[in-house]
Amino acid sequence: MVSFDLDKLKEHLENLKLLPNIKEVIALRKRLTKELEKSIPKIKKEVVAPAPTVLRGQKISSGLKKHFRYLRLIRNNFPDLTFAQLRKEFSRRRKGIETDIPDAVWQNPSP
Repeated sequence: MVSFDLDKLKEHLENLKLLPNIKEVIALRKRLTKELEKSIPKIKKEVVAPAPTVLRGQKISSGLKKHFRYLRLIRNNFPDLTFAQLRKEFSRRRKGIETDIPDAVWQNPSP
């Protein structure tokens, strides 16, 4: 394969376009256009992953806020319990152990 300068290659293509449509001329024209496309450096596009809409810290924070709101609603029904005692009761309930707080309150803590 013969290497051409880009300017010479473009000039040859211009001259070939003026020639009549002969089978050999068409084949040469196609070959030169392919060579021209190969010789021109292509710009590579970098694929950037979209940023996550919710960051990990925000997800953890929102989960803890939900947990705290739930426990605060239960604490409003039982003002004599401290928050630490309430958390212990909640932990015991998750493990399936009997708690002092009835199941109806755990199911629906709204007053």
